[in-house]
Amino acid sequence: MARLAFSVIKVRVLNKALALTTLLFLSLVATPGHAGTISCNVTSIANYSPNVPTSTFGRDAPTGTATPPYSTQLGFHCPADPCCDRDIFVTFAASPSTLASGYTDIYPTNVAGIGVRYTISNSPGTSCNGLPSTIKNASTQVTCHQMHGATSPGYDFTLSISATFIKTGPITSGPLTNIPAVSATNTINNQSGSSLWGNVFSGTASGSFSNIACSVNETAIQVTMPQANTRDLPSTGSTSGATPFNLSLNCDAGVLVAVTLTDVTTPSNRSTTLTLTPDSTAKGVGYQIAYAGTPISFGADTSAAGNPNQIFVSPSPTAGGLFPVPLKASYIRTGTINPGTANAKATFTMSYQ
Repeated sequence: MARLAFSVIKVRVLNKALALTTLLFLSLVATPGHAGTISCNVTSIANYSPNVPTSTFGRDAPTGTATPPYSTQLGFHCPADPCCDRDIFVTFAASPSTLASGYTDIYPTNVAGIGVRYTISNSPGTSCNGLPSTIKNASTQVTCHQMHGATSPGYDFTLSISATFIKTGPITSGPLTNIPAVSATNTINNQSGSSLWGNVFSGTASGSFSNIACSVNETAIQVTMPQANTRDLPSTGSTSGATPFNLSLNCDAGVLVAVTLTDVTTPSNRSTTLTLTPDSTAKGVGYQIAYAGTPISFGADTSAAGNPNQIFVSPSPTAGGLFPVPLKASYIRTGTINPGTANAKATFTMSYQ
């Protein structure tokens, strides 16, 4: 309710004639309104235990490689407050709250090297603030604002909460059984108390994780090159004598296969020309090794994902079984040619991602 207050002020003004001016001031003073007490109630909560099919990560897959998300929903209804806008707070808390080393929003599971990240998002028709957001440092509070209005019909909210499994380090293959539980607790601004709604994730899960890789069928390959003539290599950079050969692998299903070639004679070599060994007598030539028609640059001898000059030789995850990697070796002219023997050595380091 508002009340009207009137004030009358008399002012004398001298300007040759005496006049009396009366000013009327109108002020409006609002009587403060008082927020009512509202109570939100859960309409859906699953206490969800995700069933993760057997999931595989390549042996050398980079840290941070993730599975698809496994999602559940939290639904709740809040009556409106005829007086005032209200903020509805929902706190999501992980238990146990221990974080995976080096992360602020990934929590260990019972499988070594596998963590889980929880992400909260708005479902269609809901627009709570600051989403999507992950559960960081044990808990995250979500704010859902609602306008003042008639108590009924009120507001319906639906939030999606997903679990994504992340590679956090070397994986020890095994069954997935335990993940942190995630609870949801409700509070409301200008109102004391809280209400524990229950768990959106139960703390249990099923499925398994394992490493996948390939085995090399031939660990040493000798490529016999045809005899080359200087007329076949007329200028620096020209090539001849392309000779095909294969790396023969046997792979698990689902592997992304990458390879790095390293120059044994000059390990720091990052060009596309393989150096001749010291026992070679020829001069002015080297070798190129090509995959899919493109010369391969040499790199460091490591299987780490993302190694410079590492190339993928499987355009998609392997189907499982025999997997040949077709390559070609060629002579390349590097300068003035002196005839003789031309030997070279390279290592192939496989990376399974």
